[in-house]
Amino acid sequence: MASKPAGTAAGGAVQNGTTTTSTYSTNTDSKNAAFETQIIILNQCRKIFIQRDYTRGLDVQFEAEYPARLTEKVPRDVWENTITRINRIFADAEAITPQTIFETVLGCFTCYASYLVTKSTYRRKLDELQEFLDRENRDIYHHVGFHIRNPMERGLRVLEIAMLIRQGEIPHEEPEIQESSRPIRTI
Repeated sequence: MASKPAGTAAGGAVQNGTTTTSTYSTNTDSKNAAFETQIIILNQCRKIFIQRDYTRGLDVQFEAEYPARLTEKVPRDVWENTITRINRIFADAEAITPQTIFETVLGCFTCYASYLVTKSTYRRKLDELQEFLDRENRDIYHHVGFHIRNPMERGLRVLEIAMLIRQGEIPHEEPEIQESSRPIRTI
């Protein structure tokens, strides 16, 4: 494994609602660089919610509007690339192709035992989404104090971005706002 220069950030992992971010110390000897680990409980962080976009039907896609709270920390083009890629992964996962039809028919004929030995296209795309989000969080969003959670954790209703608050930091007293240009309908 290649070592990174001292002072650069290493990856984070998310498990059971917590995220662990590791950073190298400022030690210039990268072989002896010490790790500093911080546990951040995502359920206690302030959140930004990106709503589902139903303008093209019930397909899973999220609004591409740039959230105001990301303005100072994440460039607009980086955000647009992230949300576009998430939407594209879901579009690919839900696409009806000869392969997905075959997987469904095979599943029916085998009482879905075929899924014990092989992953469906949808499951492979969800795994791809998780890998993409892990990479984006590690490379971009954790460095600026954000964590994008997998929409599957919220039942595909919203895309949640947690604003990471490290131990000892005092959260800003900002009101919780919905990041959407469209008004919320209540019935």
